Amino acid sequence: MRALWLLSLLAVPPPGAGKLASERPVEMRSSGGLEVDLKRNVGVARGDVVIRRDDVIVCCDEAEARYRGKEIERVECRGRVVVVRADGTKAVADVAVFDAAKESVSLSGRARVRSESADVEGQLIVYDIRSDQLSVKGKDSRFRFQPPASEGLKLPRSCPPE
Repeated sequence: MRALWLLSLLAVPPPGAGKLASERPVEMRSSGGLEVDLKRNVGVARGDVVIRRDDVIVCCDEAEARYRGKEIERVECRGRVVVVRADGTKAVADVAVFDAAKESVSLSGRARVRSESADVEGQLIVYDIRSDQLSVKGKDSRFRFQPPASEGLKLPRSCPPE
């Protein structure tokens, strides 16, 4: 079940990484351009957005990142969100939000996380990094431990893009 907690998108560094998640280098690119508001410390990317960190890739239609100095404070990805972790864990959602202050990651709108050992689905999946707890909400919430290997997760896009 521990593999399930890997849903943490941009939040949990891999073993041996000395920096906090919000301090680690992140690259954001898009086919539709980037806007950076230096006064408000906000970056917005539109059109086939790809966000890379050494342990995770996030693909979506639009992303907004808020930062202070060298630290990421919040990242919100919208539209056909796909998250691919280095260990093979994948997640899909309509919206994904990493909030450094709350130390949480939220997936909403037909959210699903699939790892080698677990499959979770619901309207809202929230991972509290501090307490290492997962909350799945919605009338059709589902958790399955050790799902069949033949049953994959249908991705709304290729991530990383080919």
